Amino acid sequence: MVLTKQGEAQEQSTERGRVAVGIDPSRSALQIALLFPERGSPRSHRLPLEPASVNKLDELLEGRKATFAIEGAASVGQLFLLELLNQGHDLREVHPKVSKSVREMFTEDHTDKKDASGLAYAVRFVPSLPSIGLSSEQAAAKRLSRLRERLVRDRTRHINRLHACLTETYGAVYHQFFRELSSKKALCFFKQYPSLNDVLANPEEVRKKIGYKAWQAVKTIGKWTDGAYMRVLRREVAVLVDVILELKRQVDEIEKEMEAPPWGKDIEVLASMPGLGTIIAGTILGNTGDLSRFKNQDTYAAYCGLAPASWQSGASETRSKRRSRYNRHLKRAFLCLALTQIRVSPEAREYYSRKRKEGKTHWAALRALARQLCRIVFIMLRRAQPYSHQTTNTSLPLDI
Repeated sequence: MVLTKQGEAQEQSTERGRVAVGIDPSRSALQIALLFPERGSPRSHRLPLEPASVNKLDELLEGRKATFAIEGAASVGQLFLLELLNQGHDLREVHPKVSKSVREMFTEDHTDKKDASGLAYAVRFVPSLPSIGLSSEQAAAKRLSRLRERLVRDRTRHINRLHACLTETYGAVYHQFFRELSSKKALCFFKQYPSLNDVLANPEEVRKKIGYKAWQAVKTIGKWTDGAYMRVLRREVAVLVDVILELKRQVDEIEKEMEAPPWGKDIEVLASMPGLGTIIAGTILGNTGDLSRFKNQDTYAAYCGLAPASWQSGASETRSKRRSRYNRHLKRAFLCLALTQIRVSPEAREYYSRKRKEGKTHWAALRALARQLCRIVFIMLRRAQPYSHQTTNTSLPLDI
């Protein structure tokens, strides 16, 4: 529920009495800045990135309660973050643009020490920093979904490189061989016949594999002159095919693992929505964390980048603009969900069509649909309620 003014004042008073701690993790160490209420400037410490540093940090706090600030929820140092959460510490997430703005209020230097100090000042001066509520299972889902994203991105990059190599040796004719280059059948074929010369050297076998029409297109092209460059090109095609097949295998294994996540009930709630599979559900749950850190569905939509920010200056009218500070993984997940919903859900398709008739572009209508889906997902998770037509009722209160 929304806090009263008296409750907000008490909360701010409690915050001012705490030690503000900024943590800037790197690959091998933690830069710590401790800003005590009675001091005007923070004290800096550098601790190794190891389990013993959690107890060392407690000693530096001298038994005082503290609020910790970590930039971007710490892509590095997740184990350290989870240890702090397990001990009941109050952790806040600071967007990189916020920490940069606060740091530049005091200095133009950009060092680990100044970054940590900027995070500590952010706790002191920036109200309503989102708290970090993340269980070990949610952190695992978040890391697993992002690992899948990186592997898919690498696979796409290698497939594009394979297209370039095949275009050099086959020209445009290789597009007629298979519908999808990323299919296992196509990849195995080009590993066996990495160049046009290899295809023309085995006419009977190739004609059976690619079909009569494709063979008629390729047989009249002619051969390249074999040489050192052709040997290297064959080697590159073979290496690319091996890498793509391995990446496909890794992605398939991760997707199977994401189909049986350890938190059970939440994944079942989300899976009740048409078109919402376990991959997108795992991405949403892992990046959302503890839902109670969001006051209402509007703050959650803003965190997902699906609620516009207000923009007004002087006598100009208030207008909306896109947010620059949001969780990009969540926004991408909801946009993918919106695309799927248009295909599988009559209600979503009707809503999208209505927005297009109002004059919105495809992407504007898609973002509007994603905003509604974000609201529905928030309600489903907050109430632990499976999807139903009642969930889509727009008259629900904003502070549920």
